[in-house]
Amino acid sequence: MRARIAIVCVLALAAAGCGAGGAGGAGGAGGAGGAGGAGSPAGSAGSGAGSGGRSGTSTGVLPIKAHPQSVDPNGDAAAPTGSAPVGDVNAHAPALSTVKRELKRLNICGGATTASEAAPLVAGRAPGFFPDPGTIQNVGQLPILTARLDQLAKALHVRIYGISGYRTPEHSVAVGGYANDPHTLGEAEDIGVNSLLRSSAAQISEAALARFGLYRPFDPSGSPDNTEVNHIQLIPAGGELSLSQAEAELNPDPLC
Repeated sequence: MRARIAIVCVLALAAAGCGAGGAGGAGGAGGAGGAGGAGSPAGSAGSGAGSGGRSGTSTGVLPIKAHPQSVDPNGDAAAPTGSAPVGDVNAHAPALSTVKRELKRLNICGGATTASEAAPLVAGRAPGFFPDPGTIQNVGQLPILTARLDQLAKALHVRIYGISGYRTPEHSVAVGGYANDPHTLGEAEDIGVNSLLRSSAAQISEAALARFGLYRPFDPSGSPDNTEVNHIQLIPAGGELSLSQAEAELNPDPLC
């Protein structure tokens, strides 16, 4: 009888130990994989680890996640060609020394005197007025004068180049001109037609100039041999000045 009681007690103790071990194992699974014991203090340790794992997740610490990245499936495609580029994509600015040298020569002569020097630094591609780089075209009457030259060029289907517009009195004297010539007042423009050649302005007749309120005060003949053939001004409100009046009231450009 006593033997049976002893066996029952042993079985009961064994069952109790297994239960404790199972609880420990469960705690370990709930945490960071703590190993549960098999009815031993190790089971309690596993339960503690499990409890620690659960408390760790309750502190708000979240695992690091990567940020999603958008991918353009056409990222390597060519740029759209729906609109034309603005300006001349092949144009290159000339050297400053080149611009200064040309301006000095053109101001002294009122334009190129040989075909070899007549190519503009920046060539226009359509009819219209094109000021030479470095010239000043916004003083005095020049905005009106150049606008009319632009209208004239488009009407004749030519390119008119503005060789010399406004010049300061100091600049005018430095290139051999006068301190009070029409250029220093913003009242005159030296032009070239389809080139910077001075004589090229003879292509435009006095009648064509007059239709746009323009004239040659120092060369009414329009002769290509006249050094003032490309000097253009607005017709005054009182009418064109005669050659003698123009020479008396206005100083012409310097002779080359």
